[in-house]
Amino acid sequence: MIPPRTLREMAHEAGFDLVRFGPVEVGDHADHFARWLDAGRAGDMHYLHRNRARIVDPHLWAPDARSVMALAVAYGPAGTSLPGGGRIARYAAGRDYHRVLGNATRKLAKRLQGEGVDPAHLRLGVDAVPVLERALAVRAGIGFLAKSSMVISPDLGPYLSLAELTLPFVVDGDGPAPGSCGTCTRCLDACPTGAIVAPFQVDARRCLSYTTIELRGAIPHELRAAQGDWLFGCDVCLEVCPFTRFAGGGGALGDDLRRTHPALETFTLTGVLELGPEDYERHWVGTAVRRATRQGLRRNAAIVLGNRRDPSATPALARALADDDAVVRGHAAWALGRLGGNGALLAGSLAREPDAWVRDEIETALAGGEHGA
Repeated sequence: MIPPRTLREMAHEAGFDLVRFGPVEVGDHADHFARWLDAGRAGDMHYLHRNRARIVDPHLWAPDARSVMALAVAYGPAGTSLPGGGRIARYAAGRDYHRVLGNATRKLAKRLQGEGVDPAHLRLGVDAVPVLERALAVRAGIGFLAKSSMVISPDLGPYLSLAELTLPFVVDGDGPAPGSCGTCTRCLDACPTGAIVAPFQVDARRCLSYTTIELRGAIPHELRAAQGDWLFGCDVCLEVCPFTRFAGGGGALGDDLRRTHPALETFTLTGVLELGPEDYERHWVGTAVRRATRQGLRRNAAIVLGNRRDPSATPALARALADDDAVVRGHAAWALGRLGGNGALLAGSLAREPDAWVRDEIETALAGGEHGA
């Protein structure tokens, strides 16, 4: 067995800002997750239902695990927007965090292998594995669970990217981190869509980090105006958190996450709306923003352009009305309705539109009702 102090040194040398040890079991987080799923709050994330058993029992994912090394990188607090507008969640500003933290965790695993640990008994994860990552982080002491369901470090604040490495031997746990939200409800009060329905309860179906990234197809009408300027994700619950005053610092891995990806410095909202498949594959490689898919980014751009009500976006939105993608056409119609003064343009498009859903979107925009005006 490798001493905890040595393990910490190895993890810090690999670039992690926080290193804690905890149990493999997720405790009462399993029941909380089950209730959340059963309430339908996962939306269309059906993979969570399919992997339900493995998610609540990490031993099904890592059968040899006896302890968890919980890892975190601080990436805040600088914000990122496209030139001229269109906000990007901070964690997605730079290199894809899956790659950054994944490479660092694999580097750490190789160090352990050099110390005699059989790599077949190690399991590593960065977000995309079937495990309650935040539960493991909280139980190990990376931070406390916030009312927003995020993990907050009392030392480095709420802007954290998490990873974990399971160990085939027992390491004494660090125990819970100090701190709590106390009586604060700023995240609940500030959530633009009311997605934090109660302390520690988030309805993903209303969360902009779900609708702009995970959701495929149309974004519900009642959430479009509330999306505001957010092209990808949302940071509001983090921005208003009092613990944000501790954010910052961090090492080289955090710098990789903060350093703006070239695509985010090059493309405007209209450029994203008109993003072709070749440019998408050429310029948007190596960014977590790709998770939204090309269709999703173009859909999101149409909504943001509508919310900004900038008449200069009209020509691009008009071209989008003739796009091959029905999802893009429908959201472009909504945006043109928000801008106003486009009745003739929308009526002409309606006469040519073959898709029933898009026709409904155009008719709503023409009616100038609560969703289109």
